[in-house]
Amino acid sequence: MNENVFDAKMNIDKLVVEKNKLNISVTISCPFEMEVSSPKSKIVFEYKGKTRRMPFLISNYFRQKQSNTCVIVCTYTYNIDYIFDNFEDFSELKARIDLYYGDKEILKIPFTVSSNVINDNLWLDIEEKYIEYESVEGVTVFSSPETENPSKEKNIYSFNLDPENGYIIILKGETPPQKKRSFLSSPAFKLVFKIVKCCLGIIFSPILLFIGLLAGINTILSGKAKKKSKKRIIIEKLVSLFSFFLGEDITKTAFGRFVISIIKKHKENLKKHAAAKAQKQYLRYCREDIVPNRITFMSGRRDEIGGNYEFVYNLIKDREDIDFQFLMFSDPSGHNKAKYINRFLELYATSKVVIVDDYFRLLNTVKKREGVTVIQLWHACGAFKSFGFTRLGKKGGPKQISPNHRMYDYAIVSSQEIAKHYAEGFGISDENVVATGVPRTDVFMDKAYAERVRTQFFERHPKLKGKKIVLFAPTFRGNGQMSAHYPKNAFHPQTILEGLGDDYAIIIKLHPFCKERFEIPMNYRNQIIDLSDEDELNDLLFVTDLLITDYSSVIFEASLLDIPMLFYAYDLYLYIKNRDFYYDFESFVPGKIVFSEGELIKSIKANDFEQHKIKGFKNKFFDSLDGKSSQRVADLVLGCLNLNNNAEE
Repeated sequence: MNENVFDAKMNIDKLVVEKNKLNISVTISCPFEMEVSSPKSKIVFEYKGKTRRMPFLISNYFRQKQSNTCVIVCTYTYNIDYIFDNFEDFSELKARIDLYYGDKEILKIPFTVSSNVINDNLWLDIEEKYIEYESVEGVTVFSSPETENPSKEKNIYSFNLDPENGYIIILKGETPPQKKRSFLSSPAFKLVFKIVKCCLGIIFSPILLFIGLLAGINTILSGKAKKKSKKRIIIEKLVSLFSFFLGEDITKTAFGRFVISIIKKHKENLKKHAAAKAQKQYLRYCREDIVPNRITFMSGRRDEIGGNYEFVYNLIKDREDIDFQFLMFSDPSGHNKAKYINRFLELYATSKVVIVDDYFRLLNTVKKREGVTVIQLWHACGAFKSFGFTRLGKKGGPKQISPNHRMYDYAIVSSQEIAKHYAEGFGISDENVVATGVPRTDVFMDKAYAERVRTQFFERHPKLKGKKIVLFAPTFRGNGQMSAHYPKNAFHPQTILEGLGDDYAIIIKLHPFCKERFEIPMNYRNQIIDLSDEDELNDLLFVTDLLITDYSSVIFEASLLDIPMLFYAYDLYLYIKNRDFYYDFESFVPGKIVFSEGELIKSIKANDFEQHKIKGFKNKFFDSLDGKSSQRVADLVLGCLNLNNNAEE
């Protein structure tokens, strides 16, 4: 982008290095555009040819009407030690600020500096000025070495500025002096304290056990289980009974809270014990040689091979020189089950190539062995709603020190345009993101396959033949697999069908994470069918005349077939606040946005879909439409095995 066409100016209002924390606040001004509602700012760190893109949180955004400019204020604090995995030989690190404003990109913005910017290392303990959240998805089974003591500083830093070239240069200083250990933190005192605590525990164990069963379990269990065990129901009744007679909630009393804290501590100790045991087991497997021809497919979202996996696997499955292994489950709690954990530790230590298709939580639990290559064959196309480290600082997002995703050697994407967004989301360098194309999109260039799918579909659902088929495929709400849902009161398929008439049929396809289903009255079941538990979503697109979605990545596949789309975004601004997108939603989506079921029906009856937006959208998010994405990924996998890159055509 030519900076003379769309000029941006930046002033650094605050820049303080506090030990290993970079605390920065800037003000960016640029021409105002009415259709842009959510600009994005990024900070990009550069080190030895590698990059690390991170979101730079916008704290304020407003328009100056007199000059027709907008002002964007960004503030955040970054832990320098955790920007890259290894800073042992680090001497200087460069950082720049980029702005994404609608379809405009301003890279490496030159800046001015306020007079109150401080270049100093503060040795005093300073209260944190920001909050980071740990995702529900990001809760690991074991504690990794990086997360057990995240507050421990490795280094201290200072900085220099290069305003004309748009760089902040961070310099590594000396390691901070170690504080003298007090008697209270000495091993001798800890041993005495453990002995005393053990004796008190034995004396009061009957009381602690009784009160703990009554007051603790119901409180420390997070969430509301749909199916409660008999034991838990009895405990809840006892707690309720005791609270009634005491005149107050027993779990809120001082003694109740004390008991609950003991039980929580016990659970933490069990978790640490499990982590230590798993680490020892993993190290034993690491003593074995890596199997040089072993490929392991891992997934926590499916029980058997499918999606992108299937297309790549079918090209190489007949090779006798490859040892194929599989660790696949769809059970949301599978990451906590011993049978999967043990199998994971063995395969992760001994496989030459490990391929995953989503966030696979067990990868965070141990450090990847040198010589093992991890390929992220992400299930979605394009870049739509933000994920991973792009959600840094947002509720439900990861902490900066989290190891999530950062072990990937390669991440597969559909176009070079979106590579930067996946690098940011995964917390990996730009060079680790490869635009081969997404394997499962190859079917959209296969006319014979499309005809076969249509024929088989109408053989199974003959009453839909001749109908105009509307596919309703929204994404989920919630922080991840455990809390995923779609609010059923937001969409009423029978109301939509009544408004459209008998010429239409509606197929419902909810996200795989959503377990609840719409209740469809008997007299509508010939025209409204829920296929959430059946059929691949891609296959349903071949029979779709209109797609209704919200923030689902299915829009990328739909664009390949030029399917008209309506975006039913009743909670758009709340979704932007909580989750946000990589692009400005209202100028990005290839179809019309509606906010109510009434608007939805009106647009369908008027054939008002703004379909002209699809062509440009498709060209932006797909580099190659040749039907050979699977082949390119297969060649990459074979190259990692040092085998002949000659996967069968």
